[in-house]
Parts: sequence; C-alpha cells; structure tokens
Amino acid sequence: RWASAPVCGWHWRPPAGGRHLRAEVVFVISSDGSVDEIEMLTRSGDMSFDLEARGAIEAAGRARAFGPLPDAWPRDRLRISFFFDPTTR
Repeated sequence: RWASAPVCGWHWRPPAGGRHLRAEVVFVISSDGSVDEIEMLTRSGDMSFDLEARGAIEAAGRARAFGPLPDAWPRDRLRISFFFDPTTR
C-alpha cells in the first residue's frame, strides 16, 4: 500500500471554514520518484482550494516525497488519482 495521503498532507493547507470541498488530482510518479503530468480531474469549484491541491502535489514531487518506485514494480511509471477532501482523514 502506498502512503500518498500523508505525503500530500504534509504539503497541503486545507482551507479554513466549514464548506465541503473536494478535488481530484491525477499525476504520474516516475521510477526515480519524480512527478509529472499533473492534471485536475475534478475541480472543487473554489479556485484557491484547487490551486492548493495541485500545489501540494507539485511540492511533494519537487521534494521527491513519494520516493522511487519499488524495484519489483513492473513498469517505469505509476499513474495516481488522489482526492483532496478536508472532511476525510
């Protein structure tokens, strides 16, 4: 199991307030742990929330926070779909 939720959480500042917002970000982790092809698949309707969600993935990628893919992984890339939802822990 991949621990992407804690990694992204370290780089994400959820919005203040009680509104329920949710965004889905899709991205690719390469074998060396770098991140690219970041795309907002589902927007929350709040631009600042969406920018924070995308920025969290970008920051985690720059920090190589996901680490390299395991040697046993059969491909050189892994496509991830990640949901940002401040009401879910």
